[in-house]
Amino acid sequence: MTGTPTPPGADAAGEAVDALARGVRALVRLGVRHPRPVLAAWLLLALGCALAVALAFTRGEGPVFGTEVERRDGSGSVRADALLRTHLPPPRVPETPNEVLVLHAPALTVDDPAYAIAADAIAQELLALGPDVVAGGRSFFLDRDPALVSADRRTTVVALWVVDPPRHAERLRDAVRGAVRQAAPDGAVGASLVGPVSVGLAYRELADRDLQAELRVGLPAAVVVLLLVFGSVVAAALPLLVAAVAVATALALAVTLAQFTPVYFLVANMVLMMGLAVGIDYALFILVRYREERRAGAGIAEAAERSGIGAGHAVAFSGATVVVALAGLLLVPTNVFRGLAIGAIAAVLVAVLASLSLMPALLRLLGDRVDALRLPLPRALAGGAGGLGRGGLAGRVARAAVRRPWLALAASVAALALLAAPALQLRIGFAGIETLPPALETRQAYDRLQASFRIGLVADTVVVVDARGGADEAGIDAALQRLRTSLADDPGFLAEQARVQRSADGAVRALRVPMPGEAEGDAALQAVARLRTTLVPQAFDGVAAQVHVGGASARYLDFFELTRRAAPGVVAIVLGLGFVLLAWAFRSIVVPLKAAALNLLSVGAAYGAIVLVFQHGVGARWLGLQPVPIVEAWIPLFLFTVLYGLSMDYHVFLLSRVRERFDATGDNTGAVVDAVGSTAGVITGAALIMVAVFAGFAAGELVMFQQIGFGLAVAVALDATLVRLVLVPASMTVLGARNWYAPRWLARPPRPRR
Repeated sequence: MTGTPTPPGADAAGEAVDALARGVRALVRLGVRHPRPVLAAWLLLALGCALAVALAFTRGEGPVFGTEVERRDGSGSVRADALLRTHLPPPRVPETPNEVLVLHAPALTVDDPAYAIAADAIAQELLALGPDVVAGGRSFFLDRDPALVSADRRTTVVALWVVDPPRHAERLRDAVRGAVRQAAPDGAVGASLVGPVSVGLAYRELADRDLQAELRVGLPAAVVVLLLVFGSVVAAALPLLVAAVAVATALALAVTLAQFTPVYFLVANMVLMMGLAVGIDYALFILVRYREERRAGAGIAEAAERSGIGAGHAVAFSGATVVVALAGLLLVPTNVFRGLAIGAIAAVLVAVLASLSLMPALLRLLGDRVDALRLPLPRALAGGAGGLGRGGLAGRVARAAVRRPWLALAASVAALALLAAPALQLRIGFAGIETLPPALETRQAYDRLQASFRIGLVADTVVVVDARGGADEAGIDAALQRLRTSLADDPGFLAEQARVQRSADGAVRALRVPMPGEAEGDAALQAVARLRTTLVPQAFDGVAAQVHVGGASARYLDFFELTRRAAPGVVAIVLGLGFVLLAWAFRSIVVPLKAAALNLLSVGAAYGAIVLVFQHGVGARWLGLQPVPIVEAWIPLFLFTVLYGLSMDYHVFLLSRVRERFDATGDNTGAVVDAVGSTAGVITGAALIMVAVFAGFAAGELVMFQQIGFGLAVAVALDATLVRLVLVPASMTVLGARNWYAPRWLARPPRPRR
């Protein structure tokens, strides 16, 4: 047999894609032929998962998801932490204060008896928690230390020694709030805790509030779009049911995973966002196709099966592309990326499975009652046409693009490139306390602490010396002394508070050095960078010992470096596997190459918009967003994988129609215009739903959610408008029949069914 040889791995990829197609047919037929058992199974699964999640969040045994960032990359901070855990484990009672109570009275000073009475009542409430919670404290009213009072004498701090803060954070917070209500019901004296654990608790509470914002803003907007698309309450409810099943099941999987390994707290918000977005969209595609089949005269069972198989292939390939894109994040050894990826993958997989089995079952059972409870909408709106069909706006824009393809191509690429240009100034970092809402009590307490005191919230860095190789102890001592001398001349460190610890066997020593401010701040990060690159090498020159720098700021720096190192590999995996899937799906190597280029353009534009709005503040206040000098470190890479997968929804759905028309007519240009017009209503509705969901995400208070919600909304809006209506028609017109070029091994017809 002659012809182009099949590349290694191509048969395996083809088998996987063919198996995916067989799986789609099997799931759809299962739902159509056994609708009641399928419906019952899904509802029982969703109910059980919802109950499991509710129980997990109401147990009161500590947070289900944590705020700690964990890595397994062998970096300096990881090695330092491992040595400390093994040789210098922290004592039960901390050696230094680890939480600070900030008391403030707008109209009183610490010299007023009312201030002292309120402060004493609050202190007694904390002490009543017992030594297993609060082991001690320093207060101006007991110690008369002037360093514990602000210059205007209206603010004072109480340094607390808290035992096991993660476990007791909520008890401490509730005790302080209760004591303030009793001791100063008129608001004369306020009090709030500040510290690593209190701040982490504030982040978790804000994340919970942002979940409510998502349900309060994004979900109602999605419901409105569904009602406009279908004009029927019942039809609009079906995609919501699929999304609810996806969210409940994926959350239950995340909660289960959290019992065995630390899961980052953002996973719940990410599951809700992805479950709503893809669950509604996938079900919408199948429901629209079902209506088309019924209008064409197919019976109920036949229409349910045809719509499930026809639109189901696009849903399956879209879902597979999203999963493949997110799977690249699993290679990054940190609980941030892995937790978010697992949660999002679970939501997408369940949404695909429910769309392919639950939706056909519902359609088979409801039949034409899917259009029950119709709304009195104008014909132009009902059904999602809205003037966007073949003869509407989408058709006119597509025809204009194919008439002058080179002009349309150049103008649209230039517009996206212009929007992407600010991305060259992207600065990554971690959102610190200063990015919390100014009205938050923890933020206000932090501002007072930083403005008036040298005590309290500090970024602690630690230099860990591993002398297990037999290094000279005298040489190590001399090196540590040289380092302390150098630190005294560096304004980034509080060298006078530095202390040395030594393990029982003398093999490990640790120099702990506080730094003013928060660990995420530029000053702390730059100080640790100087410590690593200059101060430590100079002090330990000629000393035969391994030296590692740890602490919170060092962990952040190592996370940045880990993200930079991992990004090329993740991008290569996403693009490579995405290419294989689309190449086999459309029997073309041009289609996936073009799709990748267009997706990269829309992703770049999303990056640019984020930098423009958040880093430069352009339109931020008008949009209700908070300007910050950095983009959260995990967002660019995570955003790339999510956007690359989600943007394939529209590409796959649109290109499937283009391929159908092209195979039937052989007219590439006509197929493009007809497909754009015929899919305009459903794609626009699906895009509006995603934008609504992501906008609800951006309506939250945490800056990281605002950034990712805004970036996703911008990218989806661009992809569903400029890319779909202009770039795709123009590029496909320029390429003509070359769009469908494939080598012989790829162009062969699909294998027969088995």
